Amino acid sequence: MSEPFSARLRTATWTDHKAAEQTTFLDDLTRGRLPLAAHAALTAQHHLIYEVLEEAARPWAGHPVAGAFHHDGLTRLPALAADLEFLLGADWRDALSPVPATAEYTARLRETAFTWPGGYVAHHYNRYLGDLSGGQYVARALARAYHLDGDGLRFYDFTPLGDLDAFKNGYRAALDAAPWDGAEQERIVDEVRLAYRLNTEVLADLGRVHPNPFPPEVIAQIMRHMNDDHAGDSLLICRAALPEHTRPQASAAVMSGMDAVGLEFRAVVDGVDTPIRVPFAQRLTERAQVRVEVTRLYREACQVLGVPAR
Repeated sequence: MSEPFSARLRTATWTDHKAAEQTTFLDDLTRGRLPLAAHAALTAQHHLIYEVLEEAARPWAGHPVAGAFHHDGLTRLPALAADLEFLLGADWRDALSPVPATAEYTARLRETAFTWPGGYVAHHYNRYLGDLSGGQYVARALARAYHLDGDGLRFYDFTPLGDLDAFKNGYRAALDAAPWDGAEQERIVDEVRLAYRLNTEVLADLGRVHPNPFPPEVIAQIMRHMNDDHAGDSLLICRAALPEHTRPQASAAVMSGMDAVGLEFRAVVDGVDTPIRVPFAQRLTERAQVRVEVTRLYREACQVLGVPAR
């Protein structure tokens, strides 16, 4: 028995799929290394893409093949509008400006998804099956990183579909049952691969607009400065962060890492290597803020410990 088309499609596009998931922008976003504005920017690009894709769904509603793939519970535009209003306020439509890759993406959608049933299904599969799979991980990561609960993440909520695994199985069964010959299947595979590439380029463009202010090389520079020139300050900051009865037992400290929301140290407390995380007062968005925030932490530590600040 030949391999089902859904399995062949997944295998043939797996490398493209992983490339889209592993962009620096998406990694930084899901780890909370970027400001919330970066999440809003991605949401705005999604709105521009789904506006075209869901416009294309309407003429295929009665089609014997293409019409089998869309479900009202998949429709994303109302959720995207709600997310953008929550994230940006009443003027959220002002943010609907495409990055270059989104302009290319929507142009490709208009070229293929309105006139070619297989092209429509290729883009439909790329977006919605991704939203129902890896998109659910992204939603959980964004919720943790930015303390979101429902609002701002409606795009990823597919509650009307019920059991998502059952829905995806039905979707794959429809792919397997579609009466496409081998040549048409290959065209669809190629179009899905192109869709993944376009998605990856959208994320890359957003990474250029919203770069991580604290990439590894910047963190390494800050750590060297703190550990070479301010080891005593680090120890004071760590002592102030400890419970009062253990503060005198902290004998040394080095900075071991940081992100946009706090500093990480390794301190020797009563002879034991101890990790200590000290949060910033707010999420930082640029390198210049680090010096201001570390100075604040140092001065507050001096006050807590009753020692004079320099």
